[in-house]
Amino acid sequence: MADRDAYVQSVEQDREEWTKEARVGYISLEDHFSDLEELRKENEEEKSQLRSELDEEHRLRMAAEARIKELEEAALKSEDAHKEELAKYNEVQEMADKAKANEIDMMSIVKVIQNRLFNHNSDRMRFLNSQLDIDDETVREQGFEAIIQAISQDADNELSGKNNTAGDQGQDGSEKKNEAPKVKLPAPKKKDKKDKKPRGRYTFSAEVLKSYGVDTSNLPEGAKAIVRKGKKDKWTIQLFYYSPAKVYTKVYEIGRFNVPKSDPMNSKKPQTIVENNPLMPSFCRFYFESKFAYNLSEENVIRMLESMKCHFPQSTLNKYIHQIMDYLRTRLEALMLEVIRNCNFVQNDETRILVRSRNSKEDNFKYNTEYIHAALSLEKKLVVMLYKEGSRSHEIPEEKIFRGSLIECFTADRAPLYVALEKDLEEYYLQRQACWQHARHYLVDAFVSDHRVLVLIRLINALFLIERESKARGHSAEQRYRFRLEYSASIVGKIMSLLKKIRAEKDKYGALVMRAVNYILDDEEAFKKFLHDGRIEMHNNAVESVFRHIAMGRRCWLNSGSHDAAQNIAFMYSLYESCKMNDIDFGEYVEDILTRMMNGDDDYRSMIPCYYTPGKKQEKKVA
Repeated sequence: MADRDAYVQSVEQDREEWTKEARVGYISLEDHFSDLEELRKENEEEKSQLRSELDEEHRLRMAAEARIKELEEAALKSEDAHKEELAKYNEVQEMADKAKANEIDMMSIVKVIQNRLFNHNSDRMRFLNSQLDIDDETVREQGFEAIIQAISQDADNELSGKNNTAGDQGQDGSEKKNEAPKVKLPAPKKKDKKDKKPRGRYTFSAEVLKSYGVDTSNLPEGAKAIVRKGKKDKWTIQLFYYSPAKVYTKVYEIGRFNVPKSDPMNSKKPQTIVENNPLMPSFCRFYFESKFAYNLSEENVIRMLESMKCHFPQSTLNKYIHQIMDYLRTRLEALMLEVIRNCNFVQNDETRILVRSRNSKEDNFKYNTEYIHAALSLEKKLVVMLYKEGSRSHEIPEEKIFRGSLIECFTADRAPLYVALEKDLEEYYLQRQACWQHARHYLVDAFVSDHRVLVLIRLINALFLIERESKARGHSAEQRYRFRLEYSASIVGKIMSLLKKIRAEKDKYGALVMRAVNYILDDEEAFKKFLHDGRIEMHNNAVESVFRHIAMGRRCWLNSGSHDAAQNIAFMYSLYESCKMNDIDFGEYVEDILTRMMNGDDDYRSMIPCYYTPGKKQEKKVA
């Protein structure tokens, strides 16, 4: 019994000791948890501080990048301005040297300097816009045939010497060598004035107008609406509102799982255009529209994104965007080239772009003027722009576009690369149509110093009028060919005859006139090619116009950061300009084809702008 009491007492003592130890341990755990909570709070404060420091660092970095960009842009603008001024100085110096050698008169120099300083000339703009220097009302009254006949007659008078514009004497004995003959047309017929009929006025009650949506609450009782010629005298007012744009994100969680009898696997990832690239089709649409349709610089795009609470480091955004552009280019460019190569007639030209590059790894990066080549088909309403390390060599269009293609004739200016290209491909019987727009440019430049070339300018503008008239009449290629034979052939003959007459009397003309004369006569056969086929265009204005946005971009985003970037930019402008030719909304187009590609559609040919049908896949699913 005593042993049992002793045992119970010892157990009680042990229990009391364990209780004390447990209480002490509990208190120590509470202290430990309290310390952990304090430590967690300190960590949160440190994290918050670090986050604010990182945000401040990011802001400072963005500000530094913006400042560097501004300094680079200022340096580029300064360099471009210097080059432009140097070019003007060299031109004036060259003309001054010619003046000393009596090759050009001093008055020509003064007029050219004035034209260069003010960068425009009213006569120059009128003639380059194909105006005939004839009153518009007279043009409407006399009609197409009368105008062509009058201009042709004026040229005949010049050829026969009846106009006497080359060095004849005025009544006061002064020489009138720079005056141009005027086109004389019959006076327009006067229209008989008819008596005007009085306009009838009627009224409707305000109650009747309520059914038409007109709010008459401010009118007194008995007010009636005015009706003129059977129509209610009312109008509409449009009010415009703005809903701010926004960029939003969706967060997807990816889990890692053990799989029986297999390696661990990740849960399904959301679909993206390019792997590990978070940009979705709608975001790409926003960027591409801003960059290529509205010519915004990447810096301004980032500012727009920041206003929508979307923060993207410029280098990161640039990397993602070029991945998307490269994704599109590798799938569509070859197919677009194939379409161009299967056409019979194209227009060609090239433009320049400023690219940051270096010749070797040892050299420093610098900005160089490089070139983009373009081939356009009006038949397919498609244009392809090619960039290959900025080269202007004729080998690029020769190998990529012409060699082995179905192209019979191309329209281009007299740049050396196109002359060399034509010679290299003689075995394919490739022909070149010279551009009459460029010829007119040379004559308009000469007009600044010698107005006698106005007869030639009018004749060329008459050619453009004939082309517009043929288009307005809806002529087919065969009909346009016959129309040209009837009207254009004789005018081209008169142009060539006048040019040969001027060349024979070259001592009476200045250097600018002879430059224009030689430009056309030295390439006479190429200027006549369009007379032999109604499918050939007489100018390459269409392909010239597709470079307009690149030219505007040179003033906004200024340059491209690398050869690869320039290659992608050239391709994206191909898509943009092709969409314009086919009346396709560029933003909707980009978003649609990227969505199709992301969803596994590999019918890339149907995504080329000339074959593109909006919502094609959705229609198939509904059917």
